[in-house]
Amino acid sequence: MGHVLATREYKLLLKSSEFRARPTLQTANDFWTSRIESVVALIANDPEPFDEAVYRVIRFWDTSDGILSRNDLILRTREEVDENFVLTGKSEVTLKLRMPDQFVVASSFFAADGNGIETKFEEDIGPLEIADSGAGGKTQVIKPIKKSTRNRFSLSTTKEINSQQRFIRLGHVLEVFPGAKDIVPNQTLEASLNSGPIIYEHAFKKGKAEFANNISAKFTLSLWCFHSPSGDPEVAELSYTCRTQNGGMPGDAARDAYDLFIELQNRLDDIIDPENTSKTALALPKGC
Repeated sequence: MGHVLATREYKLLLKSSEFRARPTLQTANDFWTSRIESVVALIANDPEPFDEAVYRVIRFWDTSDGILSRNDLILRTREEVDENFVLTGKSEVTLKLRMPDQFVVASSFFAADGNGIETKFEEDIGPLEIADSGAGGKTQVIKPIKKSTRNRFSLSTTKEINSQQRFIRLGHVLEVFPGAKDIVPNQTLEASLNSGPIIYEHAFKKGKAEFANNISAKFTLSLWCFHSPSGDPEVAELSYTCRTQNGGMPGDAARDAYDLFIELQNRLDDIIDPENTSKTALALPKGC
């Protein structure tokens, strides 16, 4: 039996140049008030601003020839820190399979839950857009005139780890996530893992609104700094998540969530990132 869909997450990459002030809960809510709240209020009830700030240090890993990426896998380590980016001692590693086929993802398995291991099956919803090489090989995003969505599904298994634990080879990862051996070729187990840039994440959470059928939307503004915790953000993403009801979603609520995503694309068109379609792709090791 496959995994039951737990959440649907709508994600919108924004121009990082819109966030030049030092990331704080106040500046995040200034953005909410000036650009987001009025749009949300067109579709949903009782919009509320962000209420929590979370800080983390993140890295994405792959082999030099992108074995994980080529098999639709993403490996991430994440360390919790305080507001000054001092480590708190809590760390985790996540292996994620993300692809368009819902049933392939739902039937996959990496490791049994329990003993600090948790698995989530989610739907990732973004704008319908295509990354293409423009003049001079520079990547550009081609958007349709009529806004729509691109839907993918992800299975994420996360394990709590010691902050000193390191994953040197691909084989070390498969010891933690043995089910991934069905996806990764055996002859690659000795391949070394490389890290992408160190990411200093400022995540502002618990913005809220209410759709039909008692379905809530939880909003997050994620800002990634690559050079230092106090540097200018280089990646910005606005997202909202809806929990399903036993894997499903009532039609009226689904329509509200969809309509809001289209409305956000239309009304934030001036600040939507015109060059990138995924924040993870910006953080992978070079060549992946």
